[in-house]
Amino acid sequence: MKEFDPNRLARLATRAGIILMRSGAETYRVEETMNYILKSYGASVCDSYATPTLLITSFSLDGELYHNIKRVKMGDIDLDKIIKINDLSRLAYKHDLSLEEFEKRLSDIENEASFSLPFKIFGAFICAFGFAFFFKGDLKDALCAALIGSFIEFLLIKISHLSFPNFFKYVFLSMILTLFSIIMALIFKCDRDIVTISSLMLLVPGLAITNAIRDSVSLDLVSGLVRASEAIINAAAIALGSLLVMLMMRGL
Repeated sequence: MKEFDPNRLARLATRAGIILMRSGAETYRVEETMNYILKSYGASVCDSYATPTLLITSFSLDGELYHNIKRVKMGDIDLDKIIKINDLSRLAYKHDLSLEEFEKRLSDIENEASFSLPFKIFGAFICAFGFAFFFKGDLKDALCAALIGSFIEFLLIKISHLSFPNFFKYVFLSMILTLFSIIMALIFKCDRDIVTISSLMLLVPGLAITNAIRDSVSLDLVSGLVRASEAIINAAAIALGSLLVMLMMRGL
């Protein structure tokens, strides 16, 4: 294997960890993958520490100690990227993959386009439609929930680039969703509660709750606490937005 800059290796391992964490990977998977990448290029005494907000990696190579620290900001959930980076780390570990080739493949995964806007909206339509039947609604309830869910997904994508905290984004989306549910109920005589809760399910932080439990069980307590806090705050924002609209409508 050709010589390379160990600091570059540290940066690439951390970069892969950031993509994994932003895409919704569990803490143990992020740490394990970073260590796989480091060991693939001859590093020893590899230690990686991951939380949803911070990544630290440290390793020894040719008698020298190297490390890298990066701040993490959460992004869109993308399970496909998790699978591809997981496979790439194993490929580098089992085969003599140059660092340049590894970096190129990592960049391709990072820059890979996500699902298109129409596909995401269609997915939201199907999910809200199905949740309505789960909550014992009829076809009219399901169609109303699907239409609102599609619109909320569209809004979520459009405002995702704004610098506002997620708390205020979820309050806003929840308010719009609840208002539209009330209007739909008045116009089409559908069940307001079923339409509202079926659409709200699209905003519920299910993966954050699942990963919080998974990390806590694995004794990654810091990550578990951070993810649980994130889930609780987002859930509170959803409930607050819906409550505000209902109180305003009751006052009117």
